[in-house]
Amino acid sequence: MADPNAYAGAGRGALVKAGTSMTLNFELAAGPFQGRTGGLVWNGSAMLFSAVMEEKIFAFEPSAGRLTEFRRYTGRTNGLAMAPDGSVFGAQEGGRRIIRFLPDGSTVPTCDLIDGQHHNQPSDIAADSVGRFWFTDPFNPVLPFGPDGIYPFLPHASVLRLQRDQSFRWSLSRVTFDTVCPRALALSSDQRTLYVADGDADQSRGPCTLRAYPIDEMGQVGAARLIHRFADGERGFEGLCVDRSGFLIASGGQAGQGRGPAVYVFSPGGEILAVHPIPADRPMRCALGDATLDTLYVTTHCGRVFRSPQCGYTGTRLGPIT
Repeated sequence: MADPNAYAGAGRGALVKAGTSMTLNFELAAGPFQGRTGGLVWNGSAMLFSAVMEEKIFAFEPSAGRLTEFRRYTGRTNGLAMAPDGSVFGAQEGGRRIIRFLPDGSTVPTCDLIDGQHHNQPSDIAADSVGRFWFTDPFNPVLPFGPDGIYPFLPHASVLRLQRDQSFRWSLSRVTFDTVCPRALALSSDQRTLYVADGDADQSRGPCTLRAYPIDEMGQVGAARLIHRFADGERGFEGLCVDRSGFLIASGGQAGQGRGPAVYVFSPGGEILAVHPIPADRPMRCALGDATLDTLYVTTHCGRVFRSPQCGYTGTRLGPIT
């Protein structure tokens, strides 16, 4: 793990490793909404984000500064991801499933059974270039809707992978066997590393950590490497994204603990390069967007969406690996 003392700057400003010059200047893009804002994904013209407890997904168009409603009645969808063909998928906490949002406004379920049992309540989701979806499946203190609440939860909280089988039907497989409550995930730009933020201080499922799992050519996940560990009881990361050069951006923390609510930047090797304060408590998801994919968006527990234009990092457009 990185040495937290190898920084320049102090106080409430950005804590930046000596020799770097990146700064993040956040502005309010949208909100407040009722309850937390969650998942983020850039669809080519707008940043989609979920207002989880309002059961809505909104679209923020930066070129016009316009906010429109993308979907309603989302079943407390949190995490969002876009497939290589442009389809939008969501992690539905209330319905305990991964769903696909169709252009006509309807939704299509995928698979919610693993080894014959209903999985938990998915929170974050990422797509890869071959159309598989990786998602966190933690225990959630807010119960699911209707009959889904009567099905028992799994005895584990893991990262699961959703993919088509040879008959083109959706199937699920378990990816992690050492997580206690995975909250956020991201794939590296070459899709050979899976980053997972694990632990939930609010539910006393900790400590909160950030880990990197190698992915081999067959898609199998190896043993984790610890990148960062928060102190016992501290809130960990709730959002992860990766830029095209391999830098990992993580959002999390809260007021009164450690560095407080902040965005951390890690090198591809796992070294902390910078810690930037967020102007709201308990940041949630983060993603890179806008036309040049160099604006960092962050959602928050207090129902706001912030953005930092020209943040110094650039996202990638999902496509087949060459």
